[in-house]
Amino acid sequence: MDAAEEFGAHLVTAGKGRLVIVFAAGFASSPAHLALAERFRVIVADGAALSPRALGEAAATWAAEEGLDEVGLVGAGALAAAALWAARVAGDRASAIVLVSPDLPLGDGIDDDDQAALRPLLTEVTTPKAVLIGTLDAGQPRNAAALYRTRLSRANVVLVYDAGADIAADRPDAFARVAGDFLDRQGRFAFMAGTLALA
Repeated sequence: MDAAEEFGAHLVTAGKGRLVIVFAAGFASSPAHLALAERFRVIVADGAALSPRALGEAAATWAAEEGLDEVGLVGAGALAAAALWAARVAGDRASAIVLVSPDLPLGDGIDDDDQAALRPLLTEVTTPKAVLIGTLDAGQPRNAAALYRTRLSRANVVLVYDAGADIAADRPDAFARVAGDFLDRQGRFAFMAGTLALA
């Protein structure tokens, strides 16, 4: 069984409509999953056995083999990288990316091999992106909003009040609303002027 077949064998699906693949630990069958599934066919990837790169590449290959011409991508925490790798493979078939409390190599320090391979994707993947950051997320840099806007290509930033690193668990309805709006509009989102705060 190749990586794409392995990926297809371990999915949790809810909803109907355009495909959204979510790379996030603990997201499957959660209130946020079900809320997002009111608008989309939401597939949650169980990537415990794969690196973010292998997971993202397998997801994009699987979607192509399934004949799916358009896919939205959501990546959270360390699995935000999987969404970028998936978009790289999917190319124009990737319509939008939502990165939730992402753990990405934004700094100027020395990276490990995985981060060094990922770093070029921050600017080379030109799929429109929304970055969701919880205002209570102490793991993000103080200047996170500015860093994401300058280090990621075509990135918008949304601050979600009263949410920590796990925005989907802390505020599932707010997560589903802003992520869904961005995925639905495929990058034609209404906060291009800067950072939006979601109360």
